[in-house]
Amino acid sequence: MKTIYFNSRVDWWVYAIVLFSIVYCMTLVLLTSNDYWSGIVLSILLAGIEVLIFASVKYAIRGDELGIRMFYRWHWFPIDKIAEVKNVTGIQSAAALSRHRIAIRFSDRKILKSFFPLEISPKDSSSFISNLQTINPAIKCN
Repeated sequence: MKTIYFNSRVDWWVYAIVLFSIVYCMTLVLLTSNDYWSGIVLSILLAGIEVLIFASVKYAIRGDELGIRMFYRWHWFPIDKIAEVKNVTGIQSAAALSRHRIAIRFSDRKILKSFFPLEISPKDSSSFISNLQTINPAIKCN
């Protein structure tokens, strides 16, 4: 069974969060203790954790399942239960590192246990959607 992986699209705000964390840690440590090395170590640790978390966001299509990895844990969803895929922009919490996303609605509400669609942001969204539609041609694309 072949697995196709897709990276997440990354917006500028992800880089801004990492940069802000570094500057904030350095400023905080220098204002409180003047210990330059503590600020460097704290900044590197915090930025490293953020980069690991952001780098963990990936998407995969394996057989007839859609996989979403966040925090190094995979969640698998059946592609044959996808009813609709549409392009959206939003800032709500999702497994996405960009405002430009794909909203996936399932035909069975029990899959997500939510009224909201699954929002993801693959880098190559047109290829991603076409791969989903080859597995499930009944997917409506808006």
